[in-house]
Amino acid sequence: MDDIKLIAHRGLSTQYPENTRIAFEAALESNEVDILEIDIHKTIDDQLVVIHDPSIDRTSNGTAKIKNNTLEELQQYDYGFWKEIKYANQKLLVLDDVLELIARSSKGLMIEVKQPQQYLDIENILINKLQQWNIDSNKISIQSFNKKFIKALAAKDVPYKLGVLINRKKHWYKKPRFKKISEYASFVNAHQSVVSKHFIHKAHRYDLNVYAYTVNDTYKAEKLLRYPLQGLVSDNPELL
Repeated sequence: MDDIKLIAHRGLSTQYPENTRIAFEAALESNEVDILEIDIHKTIDDQLVVIHDPSIDRTSNGTAKIKNNTLEELQQYDYGFWKEIKYANQKLLVLDDVLELIARSSKGLMIEVKQPQQYLDIENILINKLQQWNIDSNKISIQSFNKKFIKALAAKDVPYKLGVLINRKKHWYKKPRFKKISEYASFVNAHQSVVSKHFIHKAHRYDLNVYAYTVNDTYKAEKLLRYPLQGLVSDNPELL
């Protein structure tokens, strides 16, 4: 267990509103958490905002698409009230807000870039932002379902750990080509349902670390923790 990292998915998102400051601060203060996981999209004015969905509809009191609005427009809404009234007045964060927290913490950061194909120049904006903060590159991981995006980062020889996300649906009809992935990434983060000893051993054959998401069930966690994987992503890592 000591070698397996516990990753807080969108912060401590079972208890707190996901991808908010209160969820992130709780995760970074937890003795159980090793890495904070976040999602980013890009606004129309090239700001990297921390949110999972391409719109704010599910996690705010507003309705808007990220790509069609400015940061100022999106920050007029409340991003905590939907969870519970006591969490009202959480604002939409930008990546800088999270990097400031990570700079003061010993914990790592795993950034999922959502739908990068629709955001012009997002890789350079992200790299420049990370370089501005001068955080130890060993603390930073970048992942995406979009392999072309991860390849583009690898081609720029960035110092950060790069990973490919593998979902359950795609895995059913197309097995991961670990050898190819290993040419530009150092880890895979796969849906828990496809992670098996065989899956892990095959990935390890090509020096790929393996993470499993999103594990919120203690029975499933206990099973996975018997495997030689490198980390579990959970909404409630303290439960595990």
